[in-house]
Amino acid sequence: MINFSVFNPTRVHFGRKVAHQIGSDAKLFGNKALILIGKGSVKKNGILHDVCSALDNAGIEWCLFEGIKSNPVYEDADNAVHLSKSFGADMIIAVGGGSVIDTAKSVAVGHFVDHSVWEFFRGNGILPQKALPLLVVLTLAATGTEMNRFTVLQDTLNRNKRGWGHELLYPKVAYLDPTYTYSVPSDYTAYGVSDMLAHTFELYFGVDNAPLSDHFATDVVKLGFEYGPLAVQQANHYEARANILWLSTVALNGTLQSGKKTGDFGVHAFEHVLSVLYDIPHGAGLSVVYPAWMKHFYNKIEDKLKFMAIRVLGNEKTGIDFIAELESFYSLIGTPKRLSEIGIHSEKHPEILDALVHNQVRGTYFDMNLDDYKALLKLMA
Repeated sequence: MINFSVFNPTRVHFGRKVAHQIGSDAKLFGNKALILIGKGSVKKNGILHDVCSALDNAGIEWCLFEGIKSNPVYEDADNAVHLSKSFGADMIIAVGGGSVIDTAKSVAVGHFVDHSVWEFFRGNGILPQKALPLLVVLTLAATGTEMNRFTVLQDTLNRNKRGWGHELLYPKVAYLDPTYTYSVPSDYTAYGVSDMLAHTFELYFGVDNAPLSDHFATDVVKLGFEYGPLAVQQANHYEARANILWLSTVALNGTLQSGKKTGDFGVHAFEHVLSVLYDIPHGAGLSVVYPAWMKHFYNKIEDKLKFMAIRVLGNEKTGIDFIAELESFYSLIGTPKRLSEIGIHSEKHPEILDALVHNQVRGTYFDMNLDDYKALLKLMA
């Protein structure tokens, strides 16, 4: 096990009606809030009303920026920064899923600079010096961004989707009410479960020896297999929704990385190419890529897959058994396993290969080159 530090400053309120206290919490940070939302579902289901009522009761002035896309673009973040500055926001409040929160993180640091937020993502060493406080009301169990230091945005024109991390991106407070996920459609609930599993796998396949973190990871997968179908099939099943919500948070809040330098994240990099090219849901792309990745790198990860299989499925199970069970699970919850299921056929492969090369897609520990891309696309077809 390598040396490691544990740091997570996000305060999490979990359970029914926890977002009702956002007004009193917001008073700690100022009197003016910029609220970011997606395309309006939080208006229809009453979640935005809950948040705004709490802010009104606390005397917090607020304004609204709406229209964040499910695959968020840096241009929206830049436009929200402009509004944040002109409004004189003291804080940012994100009400939505991962795309809204990721955008809000970029706005929080963008408020104090004159350049585009995309400069932070380019990898040129440009770092923020300060950020507005960020409070998040989560409505979708998926990315774990509500309790971590990472954000993902894309430059659609240049076919580039990138993640970036910094300690200033940690939310100050996160409100996780499982009932706020009831209105999420079954397909997007399933995509969230797929994203949660992908984060777990990518940290699990980090090469450093961290037994407790690996045991935690296998338990997250086992409970995901148990509660995922219930959450997808029974929208108002509180225990299922609550468990999937917390599993998604734990999958990427640092718990599964303790004792490891990092995870691999090659699958996420590969999927980012698919979603930036074809605007597919991120979780749908991940459920296509991951079984193919496991098959392609099987000889290098066989021992880890076998351990996962035994812990999740029972004694005498093998890595091959686990991959088969994973694909069956994706079918059960309704996420795709092949590119053809989402309308991406072989004539698109040259375009995908070109974008993979353009973005230099690779994993941290399991490197990929053109031959790997071709092999993976064949398995994903």
